[in-house]
Amino acid sequence: MKSTRLILASTLIIGLTVIAGCANSSSSSTQNPISQTSSNQTATPTVIHSGVTKMLSITDTLKSAINSGDEVTVKKTGPQLEDAWSPFEDNVKQKYPDLYKKIEDYLDPTIAGSKASPMDKQTLGTLNGELTKALKELSTKE
Repeated sequence: MKSTRLILASTLIIGLTVIAGCANSSSSSTQNPISQTSSNQTATPTVIHSGVTKMLSITDTLKSAINSGDEVTVKKTGPQLEDAWSPFEDNVKQKYPDLYKKIEDYLDPTIAGSKASPMDKQTLGTLNGELTKALKELSTKE
């Protein structure tokens, strides 16, 4: 009889320990997705802001090269715009679809124009200027 009570008590204690362990595991796993979601939401503006800052730096360098007629620098700098845009373009597309379209409308022709030879300073300057305006508009949102 004593051994039955001992086994029953041990089983009860082990069962309660397992249930308590599962409850703690469950509550900690529900906290992680919440904290991950909020950190992703706060990371997106930082990613967008730093990406826009980098692109504005590139468009400024491109503007100087266009104005001075430096085709070598234009050909080197223009494609850097796509490299700077790709890490955060999906965030912009999701959050600001109108600005995304506006930037894309000027980005692709600016990159293509930077690769053209001979360089069309007037057209490329206009495209780069419009791209810069769209990027500055996006920077005011972030």
